[in-house]
Amino acid sequence: MVRKKVVHLFFTVDDNYIPFLSTTIASIVAHASSEYKYRLTILHDGLSMESKRMIRKYQDNEKIFISFFNVNIKVNSLSVKLDVRDYYTITTYYRLFIPSLFPTLSKCLYLDSDIVLNEDVAKLYFTDLEDNLVGAIPDASVQLFSEFSNYVEKVLEIDHAKYFNAGILLMDLKKLRQFNLERRFINLINRVTFKVAQDQDVLNYLCKDQVKYIDKRWNVMPLGEKINDPFLVHYNLMFKPWNLTNIMYEELFFKYAEEAGVKEQIIKNRDAIPAEVVANILKGVDGVKAFCNQEAEKAEEYHEKMTGTPKKERFETIEMKVRQGKVNVPKLTKERQEIVDKIAELEREGKFDIDVENDPPFRRLMPGDVDYLRRKWSSKFKTWWANYYSYLYFKHLIKKGHIVIDGYEGIENLKAVKGGAIITANHFSPFDSIPIHLAVKKHARCKKLFKIIREGNYTMPGLYGYFLRNCNTLPLAMNPTVMRDFLKSVDTILKKGNFILIYPEQSMWWNYRKPKPLKPGAFIFAAKNNVPVIPTFITMRDTEKTEESGAYVQAYTMHIMEPIYPDDSLSQQENVAHMLRENEKRWKEVYEKTYGEPLTYLTKEEE
Repeated sequence: MVRKKVVHLFFTVDDNYIPFLSTTIASIVAHASSEYKYRLTILHDGLSMESKRMIRKYQDNEKIFISFFNVNIKVNSLSVKLDVRDYYTITTYYRLFIPSLFPTLSKCLYLDSDIVLNEDVAKLYFTDLEDNLVGAIPDASVQLFSEFSNYVEKVLEIDHAKYFNAGILLMDLKKLRQFNLERRFINLINRVTFKVAQDQDVLNYLCKDQVKYIDKRWNVMPLGEKINDPFLVHYNLMFKPWNLTNIMYEELFFKYAEEAGVKEQIIKNRDAIPAEVVANILKGVDGVKAFCNQEAEKAEEYHEKMTGTPKKERFETIEMKVRQGKVNVPKLTKERQEIVDKIAELEREGKFDIDVENDPPFRRLMPGDVDYLRRKWSSKFKTWWANYYSYLYFKHLIKKGHIVIDGYEGIENLKAVKGGAIITANHFSPFDSIPIHLAVKKHARCKKLFKIIREGNYTMPGLYGYFLRNCNTLPLAMNPTVMRDFLKSVDTILKKGNFILIYPEQSMWWNYRKPKPLKPGAFIFAAKNNVPVIPTFITMRDTEKTEESGAYVQAYTMHIMEPIYPDDSLSQQENVAHMLRENEKRWKEVYEKTYGEPLTYLTKEEE
């Protein structure tokens, strides 16, 4: 019997992308030749059994062999934090570890999961690399958009015509091991962060001049001039048929999505995306272009600095500018002034747990309304959508100056916690969770960050309502059955090593800078599940820019304090009291140190 040659294919994926990977594999199977064996290795950091079942259905004993490899241990052992942004996830870096994780393999083909094949992938796999490290195709989007080209040439110092897309990457693993790819990668990102295409930028930077350029029909994107009979279609950037309608080559994608049995669900989820989110998707390329321009400008500024260009004027605080008459003191609108007055009245009465801005009318949650643990595939999909687009949306607000983050203090305290934890924070704005999400996304060792919200927020209409329902939120509820599900879910989420954000003040007071007395709920969850509380407190300063209410936009500094761990020698009730008091004490210390005044409250007696 003649031994068949093996085609080694690698993919990286999480649960959210399983329907699209399933579509990719269906297209590979459709064109697979009986002359070869196709061994598919799925790199992941914790797939569900349902996800694995959806992929394993393609395995047979003749041609297709499928295995799963968890890279979580590898990633956790790294000495650096892997930076991600926008629609990227940490899985995008996994291709860089293939040479070291599979030391007996000499060659492989890495493929993104947002592709379909229109030809036998073996023809690409057996391309002669001619003593190069990798084989790839120049990135069509970089060739098409001048902003991308400018970024590549100014930041990476690479000819834009030679910049390749790493979504289809033929790898000489033996040469990459000799090249010490992983060590070079770690050394590089310890010195610099590539913020546009991240791992793709790293690969281009490191493999420069050691690339075999392959026929462009093996990486055709749905932009620019349409190519007849492409070998492989790559739905890159925002041009994805599960996002938008009328995407070039979408008929090819849905042909294989139907064979995979996921077409109807994908279309149903796509059609359910709010119009506001679709509008943001359509603006996505413009956002990436702007980001490229921003990074290119930074590179130019750096070069100017190195050649002796004078430094910019020093930063002036808003307080200095007011004293100098450069800006006017803002005047609040009538509605916002009424809120400020109400806050003052509630403080005088000592009613710190009452919201000053009421929830809109809402319906009560009933059993079955909330999939707290995102067990349904549709819930996972919506959660991925909401997290992805909310990240883009709020990054846009930051870029436009509507949200300003000065920085973080105590990041090391966030990095120190491994396993489940409760994060406590002061609540003064609908946007005060943004710096917390960004800090956790970049620096925490947890799997996910969940956020406890009110019932009224969960059922709120519009774009924010969509985010609040689907961005890993845990709504409270009046219905006792729903609350039982909520409480069980909190325990499960913490046991799985996730973080939960809770506002223990139990009220939101607009731009209120003082810490308020805390309620015990957050500390009960921590004591019951034997997990630490990570106290965080956000301080503010006025910026020069004003918002619609007439007030200055606030710039945030997030203070992350040392974790408060339950004491084994104390009872659960004693631990709750201990951790609550310690949290209040630390918030008070940060407040007094930052604002330079003692923490006092205005009461009717004092007045």
